[in-house]
Amino acid sequence: PPNQSKSNTNDNTASSVEYKPFIVMGTAYAYPDEDEPSQGRVIVVECNSGASGNLKSDTEDQMLRHVQQVADLPLMGGIYSIAPFYGGNILVTCGSKTILCQLFASVVTPGELLLNYVGSGHHGHLISLYIKSLVSSDKSLSKRSTEKKQLAIVGDLMRSIALVEYYPKHQVIEELARDFNSNFCTEIAMLTNNIYLGSENYNNLFVLQYNPNATTEQARVRLDTVGHYHLGEMTNKMVGGSLIMPSNNPAGTVGAAANGKGASDKASYETNRKVNITVGSQTLYGTVDGTIGSILGLGGKSFAFLNSLQKAMDAIVRPVGDLSRAQYRAWEQDQKKHASCGFVDGDWIETFLDLSRPTMERVVKEMNLDTRWRIRDDGKGFRAARDDGRQNLMDTEDGGMGSTDVRTSLHASALTVEDVLGAVEEISMLH
Repeated sequence: PPNQSKSNTNDNTASSVEYKPFIVMGTAYAYPDEDEPSQGRVIVVECNSGASGNLKSDTEDQMLRHVQQVADLPLMGGIYSIAPFYGGNILVTCGSKTILCQLFASVVTPGELLLNYVGSGHHGHLISLYIKSLVSSDKSLSKRSTEKKQLAIVGDLMRSIALVEYYPKHQVIEELARDFNSNFCTEIAMLTNNIYLGSENYNNLFVLQYNPNATTEQARVRLDTVGHYHLGEMTNKMVGGSLIMPSNNPAGTVGAAANGKGASDKASYETNRKVNITVGSQTLYGTVDGTIGSILGLGGKSFAFLNSLQKAMDAIVRPVGDLSRAQYRAWEQDQKKHASCGFVDGDWIETFLDLSRPTMERVVKEMNLDTRWRIRDDGKGFRAARDDGRQNLMDTEDGGMGSTDVRTSLHASALTVEDVLGAVEEISMLH
């Protein structure tokens, strides 16, 4: 029977001495009488760039460059997803199981590598389609091997997303929490240890939050939904990254360097700004229609400002064809439909740059009357407005809050058109 490739990843898998790069692929045997494959393999291959190991110096002798299989592991089921994990290991989803695999040197045959699974894995899903962790295959894994918690998320065919943790001491994978909503996942992404992004088959995006410090066990085992958004296209790929070149700015901040300010007046420039855009995670997504987009995690103040701008534009700007943006972006699944929350529509925000000057002034006036752009957001919604609950995708390390007190921020001067233009231009340069 044909051996079909279903999943692959580039993993810096560990040997006994140092980390080496390998390509790990998952396959499945496709039998005509089986709805789901009952057999599959995890294959590890090594790319040899030439006799000297230098790709540039060996371009003239391409016959020396080859790819060879170094190890494989047969499993009872098709391999749906593979993700690099802590300590140079890999996580594999095979049917309804999540398995931790490790590549090690053979003690019998010198120079031979063996691939084997560690422990008994984790069971409890219908079909485990996706597996993600915070370990990146293009970065050194040695820094990640000392993490206290080795977490990963699993996307199920019907049961949404579950959070699992691997315990190296006992070599077991246990489920910590799960989303009890029924979401047919089409892709997932792990933004931080506590914030997870997913897409489902009704062309919606959703964000889940893990609360390890909750007071009750019932709350600790549940992933809370903190964001809903209708994208309008089915997402089938999410990766961490950005479409722009990385800058030398401090992590999570944009502003002075993006606006061409020199180092000498950078501090004074940022001090006089009314709005500082703080960015956390950066995720790229692709859809079945060929669209490539970017999802940015925002700090609390940044979200409060951009969400206030979005509401002001909804009230002032007349959309094309009188089609309501709020209605289009509303979450809709079967018979359930409710307004989007936790997201800011970046496409809509950037249309502010195309407005006429009088319209801009009206939008800014509406924001000053609303005043919610000044309010510090703690990740659960505006403290001064209970009807805007769960209005933040806050996934930066410190939330982008700084140490400014809420009462101090309320005395800030009113916004001007230039303040809003500067903030929107910053956002537009991040993708």
